[in-house]
Amino acid sequence: MNSYSENLHSSVLASLESQESNKKKLDSQLNSSMFTLYYAEGAEIVTNDKSVTAAKKYNQSQKVKKQATESKNISTNIVLSAGQQNSYTAQSVTNVAVSASNIQIAANAIVRLASDMGSIFSIVNAADYGTQIYQQSFEAYTLMNTTAYLAEVASQHAMETSASIAEVASSTVEDKAKATDASVDNLLKVATADFTATAAVVAAENDAKAAASVVTKNAQGAIESNKVELEAAKVAYNLNNKSLNYNLKVHVPEVFDGSYNVSFDFYKPPFKSNEKGQNTSAPGLDNPVKSYNLFLVKDSKKSTFSALTAEEAMDNSLQYVQIIPALTSLSDTDPAKALTAAVDNSNSYFAALNTSKLSKEKVLQAKDQLRDANAALQTATKEKQDADQIVLDGKDEIAKLTKELPQAKEKAAHTAEASKKDPKNNDLSKAAAQAAKSLSTLEQTLENAKLNETKVFDAAKVAADSLKIATANAANAKTDLANAESQAENDQKEVETAGQLVASSKKEGFKNIQTIDLVDSDNEMLALGEKYVIFLLTIFTDDYKKGINTYDDFLSAPSETFSLKNTLKAVTDIAIEKEPAKNIHIHPDLPVLSPYAITFTVDETDHKHTEYRCMYLSYNEDLFTSNELDYFEESIEVSVIKKEIQYSKNDIDQYNGDLGAVKGKITQLNDEFSKKIKSLDPVKDKDLIKALNQEHNQILNNYTQIQTEINSKLLIVTTKLDQLYLSFEKMVAKKLPKIKNKKGFFFNLKLAENVSSGNYTTAVPVSKNSLTYEAVIDPTTTDNFGNALIDGKTYIPVVLSVYSGNETTENQYNNNLSDWENEETFHFSITNNQ
Repeated sequence: MNSYSENLHSSVLASLESQESNKKKLDSQLNSSMFTLYYAEGAEIVTNDKSVTAAKKYNQSQKVKKQATESKNISTNIVLSAGQQNSYTAQSVTNVAVSASNIQIAANAIVRLASDMGSIFSIVNAADYGTQIYQQSFEAYTLMNTTAYLAEVASQHAMETSASIAEVASSTVEDKAKATDASVDNLLKVATADFTATAAVVAAENDAKAAASVVTKNAQGAIESNKVELEAAKVAYNLNNKSLNYNLKVHVPEVFDGSYNVSFDFYKPPFKSNEKGQNTSAPGLDNPVKSYNLFLVKDSKKSTFSALTAEEAMDNSLQYVQIIPALTSLSDTDPAKALTAAVDNSNSYFAALNTSKLSKEKVLQAKDQLRDANAALQTATKEKQDADQIVLDGKDEIAKLTKELPQAKEKAAHTAEASKKDPKNNDLSKAAAQAAKSLSTLEQTLENAKLNETKVFDAAKVAADSLKIATANAANAKTDLANAESQAENDQKEVETAGQLVASSKKEGFKNIQTIDLVDSDNEMLALGEKYVIFLLTIFTDDYKKGINTYDDFLSAPSETFSLKNTLKAVTDIAIEKEPAKNIHIHPDLPVLSPYAITFTVDETDHKHTEYRCMYLSYNEDLFTSNELDYFEESIEVSVIKKEIQYSKNDIDQYNGDLGAVKGKITQLNDEFSKKIKSLDPVKDKDLIKALNQEHNQILNNYTQIQTEINSKLLIVTTKLDQLYLSFEKMVAKKLPKIKNKKGFFFNLKLAENVSSGNYTTAVPVSKNSLTYEAVIDPTTTDNFGNALIDGKTYIPVVLSVYSGNETTENQYNNNLSDWENEETFHFSITNNQ
């Protein structure tokens, strides 16, 4: 390798290494800002919850304060009323005592008068019995006795009234009213203090919420900025890699299947064979490359891998993969034909992408339908079980009543017979009547039970029919899901096939490499989890080497570092169990939590070395999400492509205008030349005509050359525009699908892997050797930030599949996260039984 090639190769290596290092640095910054945003949003969620709780407490304390104020007003009025009552009662005691004393004096006087009247009547009775005076005396005597009696009664009432008034504890009532008023006053002070403190807490929480929101927005801005920088670094690296390193790329599959793909651009010679001179031999320009050779090298040894090392490795057929390029001619490299083929293949690829996207959406719809069908089946099953139980209870009731009926008849007949024999015995009569009534009630109950049995049987039949329909619907939904998944898998294969056609139409080298077909430069099998790079050695043909007078082959710079790992299967179809099974005992004094648990079915192979961590993400937060970050990236790419498309259109308009101007000028020159020639004599002006012809042809050649250059530029920019349109269509075809759970927060696999052990629940099998796992929700269950689940709040269940096998093979596995963005949410509630 000459010094120029060595310097060029060193510059390429340095440039790509620098940009890859910058990418890693920016990726680390993005991860750091991602965690900053995650914890900032977590703090904002906590402040939001505290703010909501404080607002509820504020409303409650406001009601308590209002009630305490009203109670204080009432107690104040009661104290005033009690004081007035005490004062009036004391006055009443005095007045009634005086009144009673006066009444007693009057009564004594009346009694003495009655006594005197008795004496007078005795005298009249002895002296004038039967006379008119006797009759008047008798009437006066009778009236005085009555008056004396009434006076004694009045005196008695006055004394009792005085005693009753004296017994009224008005002072005690006043004291208790004052004590109550003091207690209510203290309560009002406490309520006021609590209200003031709660108001301060609400204000503080609102301030904290605002501050947390500011921190979150700053973190959001930082992650967006870091994302833009990282994407810019990726674009810069890809451009350099495309221009300087054959566009060498390693495509790691999302799910490792024992292979990986390598793609690269074919070598393009600096000149084409039609650009050589007529007397110059073609130096193999049409087919300059003899073979392309791929080498697998450990990342730790890429700095020492050289062209000499590669040539030595080619002695072992397992240490390299060779690609022989097809022989091409000039017609095969026609840009128009190549562009047409690329457009056709790209259109097929985009059509396959759209079909695959639709089939994936159908899979999501089928999953939703299956989830609804399973829920309906669960409801129908419970209704059928309840209906069957009611039927059994009805049969048991009828059997019981039928068994009791003969005994009741016998008892009624026996008591009736005994009552007839002794009709005067009231006890026997009552017993006979009671037995007859019991028999009538029993017969009526039995009749009602038999009538109800028919209704119950009908209800059970309806429940059975509903269960059959629900079972059929669930089975159909399961079949539809299987068909949708199968169709999606086939459509994805069509996408891969179309993608390979696109790669080949772009004249890219493309190779699917099985891991067992290529060992690394140390002659070792590819190890999962190990970091590797790919080198490309381009071996030129002898004719081309002679033509360029350089006999060295060319070794590319290393590809980006990659590693292959097995990916654990993500959990799908998480079921929300609202209530525990009937055989599970729940303590009656403890609050009832809903839902009771989440369940899911795991992979038969993966579950042996997988731990399933169940987390509950707070919903309805409306914070910045990872999906929004992806859309942010997508919008940037779309805006860049749209600007480039507009620039290309402007260039095309300019070139077309220039072509029109050149064509117009050529037409003008031809017209002027024709006029000049016509005005000359072909014989006399022979030399002049020849000179004019030479001059005209020279001018035309100059304009024709300009026209050719403009056409060449126009072809280049048209090709670029078509490629931009293809890229835009590809981006539209790969547009992010819609998600259900838009109001969440920033969360992804990397964040889930770093959730602390106290903030998730490890699911366990529901029974021995079962593939159904369960995570029970109890009072100690928290969300992913470690906060207790809040009554009345909505959560998203998410399951992280984490490798739990041998530590020595841990780096061979990628963890996986369930599709929480499309998972069904649940409403958490706490019901107190007491």
